[in-house]
Amino acid sequence: MTFYNEMQDVAADVLKEFKQGVIKYIDIEPGSGPVDDPGEPVEKSYTLDGAARGVKYKYVQNGLAVASDLQVTSSVKALDENDQQVSLNPKMNGFLEIDDVRYKIVQILPKPAAGTTVAFTLIVRK
Repeated sequence: MTFYNEMQDVAADVLKEFKQGVIKYIDIEPGSGPVDDPGEPVEKSYTLDGAARGVKYKYVQNGLAVASDLQVTSSVKALDENDQQVSLNPKMNGFLEIDDVRYKIVQILPKPAAGTTVAFTLIVRK
């Protein structure tokens, strides 16, 4: 096991211990029909261990966020709808639900930026 794989476990344990409320990642998969009529998209829900707070000023200053955005730190590990542990790979077309309020993902910042991801910082907006 590499150092960063071990750090994934450490981040997951720390974020599970200090998690705030209920944070879910909603993955949107397009319908499976033909291009001209794909059908209804399918939503899959994943429960995250994470923490939400107001966005840091540095992200506002660099144009990655606006002052009313939230910043969510999440581990890479999540629980799917069957309570099975999966590795999370969030996409920009997904959403976060924080205590049943839906937010659009506007930035995904993996930590570290290269190599094995240990945690994600997700900037979300209502």
